[in-house]
Amino acid sequence: MDVNRYGRRAQRHWEEFRPHGVAGLDDPEAFFAQLGYDVQREVRSLWTAERVAAPVVEGESFLERAARFQQMRQEAESAVLRELVLLPAEDDLDQLDDPHLDSAEFAEERWREHHFQELLAGRCTPADFTAGERARLRAEAPARLLELTGLSDEALRRQGLL
Repeated sequence: MDVNRYGRRAQRHWEEFRPHGVAGLDDPEAFFAQLGYDVQREVRSLWTAERVAAPVVEGESFLERAARFQQMRQEAESAVLRELVLLPAEDDLDQLDDPHLDSAEFAEERWREHHFQELLAGRCTPADFTAGERARLRAEAPARLLELTGLSDEALRRQGLL
């Protein structure tokens, strides 16, 4: 599988801001190829859902409709990139300055981030975690991330873990 534009973007971002994460990958080329494919699939899925749900605008010209749908696509792409690709830098201490995040919450976020990276990289599976750890990972995680990491309800049922 070739690395698409999303995978290349992720690779550039991670090499600059998450070099330890990239260094820990067994096969960076395969990881970024898969991540790029997953991002592309998620963008397409989100954009399709938004187009289907979009109301018909009376009197809207073809060009206006095309522009509206293009804006929807860009918003879907931006949301997925923020969620899966443009992760904060490894040494990002801005979270420590967040008055809404105490040290225990910060540690929990770091723990979750590390394990999601491990799942995305294929270095572990949901079965490697206890039921309690899976619950911690699933808490407040976006549905797309749960699907990509095998932590969705459906995926866990298939594995006999839910």
